[in-house]
Amino acid sequence: MNEDAGNSSDLKCLLDAARGAGATRAIVTSTSSIRVDPRVRLKCMIPRCPSYGRNLMCPPNLPAVKEFEEALARYSRVVMIQVEAAPATGGSITRPEVHQGALRLHRAVSAVEKKAFEMGFVLAAGLIGGACRLCDTCVAADDGKACRHPFEARPSMEGMGIDVIRTVRELGLDAEFPAGNRAVWTGCVLVH
Repeated sequence: MNEDAGNSSDLKCLLDAARGAGATRAIVTSTSSIRVDPRVRLKCMIPRCPSYGRNLMCPPNLPAVKEFEEALARYSRVVMIQVEAAPATGGSITRPEVHQGALRLHRAVSAVEKKAFEMGFVLAAGLIGGACRLCDTCVAADDGKACRHPFEARPSMEGMGIDVIRTVRELGLDAEFPAGNRAVWTGCVLVH
């Protein structure tokens, strides 16, 4: 592991990787800024999210919130990544435009996680906002098949218990929810 992990030039490289992969905004902050609340995970179940039990990157297929909190405590920094999706022609944002924004977030999180790994942050871990959207139908719905995109699919921040709205608002990042005429997707990469 990189002994100098966390110096400002390393972190700038990660921000550059995020922006180069299409991030609208990216910042580095302490993992103490991440707000975890088990009620967020509860919202996956009540009312039941359509992805619950039907997506490998969503509950109940994820570690318990307590397990995530224990792992989070072992990281010191997080790269917060946001991707904005706006309508191409004014008016309201369309479902395909929202989907494309989610895919851009996947690419940005993957790019930062890969760059972090190459820099010696071998335990870097990426998380996305919302359910994984790499496939139209996740194999989780097909009784235990392996993920089709294991090197790209990442767990949902909300599914891990992260209160994304509170976290981004406290960090001064964009937190338009519910989405109006644009959608802002938030993901993160945890680094040591």
